[in-house]
Amino acid sequence: MLTTDKKPTVQDFPTATLVIGGPWFRGHQLDTRPAVVVGPFGGPEFADEATMSVVWFFTLGAPQPGDSVQAMFPHELAPLDDTLTTMHQDTFRDIVRSLRRGRFAYDDGDALRAAVRQAWRERAGLADADPAARHTLHRS
Repeated sequence: MLTTDKKPTVQDFPTATLVIGGPWFRGHQLDTRPAVVVGPFGGPEFADEATMSVVWFFTLGAPQPGDSVQAMFPHELAPLDDTLTTMHQDTFRDIVRSLRRGRFAYDDGDALRAAVRQAWRERAGLADADPAARHTLHRS
């Protein structure tokens, strides 16, 4: 039987994509909650070969590797139909505040920080939507 279902890949979840997934805690997967993609596991230079995405479960607090920042397989994630620019203002404000207090392993958070800054400028009316960033920030 031929199936047309395509399994998701890391490339389907670029940096700053809002997703829903179940974080892991002590070997058990928790209920699903929103998260934002930080980037491919191993960093941007591994984008074409990575099998996992690094995600930040921002409702669990500031970014901390292993707690709120975890590597997830693409089949464990589902994209949300929202972006950093269009999400609820209070949630976005919480992300900005938490992002400043947290940390990522290596330089994993650099691209996400840049995307959050761009979204902040767009929300404040200080910048037009960057078509390249819009592609990164929104899944159609």
